[in-house]
Amino acid sequence: MAAASPGPTGVGTAGRRVLSRSSATGRALRAMTPSVIIITILLAIQSGLATVSPLMLQRVIDGTRPGASLASAVVIPALLAAGAALASTAANVIEQRVTASTGQRFQERLRVLMLGKLTRLPSSAVGAEPSGAMLSRITNDTEQAQSFVSSILPQVFGLITRLVVLVTIMSSRSVTITLVVLGLGLVLILPTEGVSRRLAATTDRMLDAMSSFSGTVMERTGVAGHLFSRTVADTEVDQQQARQTAAEVRRTYTRMITIETAFSSSLDLAGSLGTVAILVIGGHSVIRGEMTVGSLAALITLAPQLYEPLQSASGIRTALASTWAALVRVHGFLEKDEEWYEPPAEPVDVLDTGSLIVREVDFSVPNDSGTTTLLHSVSLTARCGEIVSVVGPSGSGKSTLLSLIAGANRPERGHITFGGLSPADTGSARWNRIVQLCPQDPFFRSATLLENFTLARPGIREDQVDRLCRQMGLDLSRLGDRTGMTTMMGEHGMRVSGGERARLAVARMLALSPRVLLLDEPTAALDDESTQRFISVLLTLRRNHCVIVTTHDARLSTVTDRTYRMEDGRLSEMRPARASALAGAGDRLP
Repeated sequence: MAAASPGPTGVGTAGRRVLSRSSATGRALRAMTPSVIIITILLAIQSGLATVSPLMLQRVIDGTRPGASLASAVVIPALLAAGAALASTAANVIEQRVTASTGQRFQERLRVLMLGKLTRLPSSAVGAEPSGAMLSRITNDTEQAQSFVSSILPQVFGLITRLVVLVTIMSSRSVTITLVVLGLGLVLILPTEGVSRRLAATTDRMLDAMSSFSGTVMERTGVAGHLFSRTVADTEVDQQQARQTAAEVRRTYTRMITIETAFSSSLDLAGSLGTVAILVIGGHSVIRGEMTVGSLAALITLAPQLYEPLQSASGIRTALASTWAALVRVHGFLEKDEEWYEPPAEPVDVLDTGSLIVREVDFSVPNDSGTTTLLHSVSLTARCGEIVSVVGPSGSGKSTLLSLIAGANRPERGHITFGGLSPADTGSARWNRIVQLCPQDPFFRSATLLENFTLARPGIREDQVDRLCRQMGLDLSRLGDRTGMTTMMGEHGMRVSGGERARLAVARMLALSPRVLLLDEPTAALDDESTQRFISVLLTLRRNHCVIVTTHDARLSTVTDRTYRMEDGRLSEMRPARASALAGAGDRLP
């Protein structure tokens, strides 16, 4: 959700957090400091060069008199003005290039940081938030935040520099006219703060509406969401909601443009009135001999340059509020509590054989009124050479337990170890090579079969993929579109059957040579023949692995060494006779 524009107190507090040395956003901002200084200097140079032409105009007017040299009165001032214009153009080109490069580098840095942070967040936190909101943060917020660094900050510094230069030059011609023009501009700009707040609030509402609409589109472009919208959702209501969201974008955008235009027009009026004031006061001074005609012409030409930064102050203030709010949102995302263990300073040796031990593990997730406990004091042991099954009703916590063992979430209490080592001892990346989870709905990118294996193990050879697939009973010449390694999987692997997708996921998992295999309902999508083949593979894998399966399938009961029952987040080991009887009930388990 788009955050409201922070007030003065909020800006100070948020500013200290965002700019702190421990903040990832602060480090990214400080890395851009040299570029911001260069952009500011280039803007200041342009401001100074912009005053050359009015000063040369004054020189031409005041220097044009009978007997004056054409070269000194006209040619030299014209050449100086032309040189200043060329130099200003060159400075502008360089400034635009540096600005674009700085903005893109800062946005790139933020996006990479946010993508890395997304990987480090607990799966429970990612799953609790709409994917459209996550996408909006990584795209829209970073795009606005880069403007804060590449455009808004330099504009603020450049605006101050321009005002100082112009006020100094104009005051040297007429202090009275300078004060009148500046005072008129400041009086008309007093409403800037209120207008800026209204603009910022309107902009935030527009961003909210855009994020909501983007989330709806994202849902529809996904296979599952598209099928749902085609076959389950009430099409008329669905379309009506989409129209309402799109209309909200239109209304807020129109309101934002209307406010900006009305305020900008008021400031244009200030500029016109300022010119009138210069003509009246300056003309009177010229008649009395207190000012030259050239000075009056220079002041008339310089006045719009003075009003331009004053007029820009409104837009800069609004942009500053919205870009700062985006930067604060980025900072808030990057500073979320993460559950990623960094690798130890010295790598630890992991035994090829060992036991997976889960001891007194609790796990909760937040809700509107507090927290909901999903697992209560769960303990489990799986030894190398064993197949351990976890049975129980849907929603009892079986998949949650596997995600904790895999390191996707962190238990609130208790510990999980393999061979005496925990994820904190190995680091999350190393733990993910020791323990591998194959979920019931495995992820596949819309790419070729080989590319999907390369995601898990870069550089894997085609013969290795083929061997792993054959180990799982898959003939690649009969898979999907029958093009072998170049078989297009489609989004989430939708171009192959559910049974093939399940076995491919296990084959890809085995490419990492893990010690512990976590299989969530591995036979749910398999027919009888495929299940028997999978059971044979499972028996082979048991020799060198700890295998934990969650299942409702009675066909796995003949190969499991021990069985645990999960109910309401509590796990208990079952006696062999009772385990066999319950497993024999198959899908009749409650």
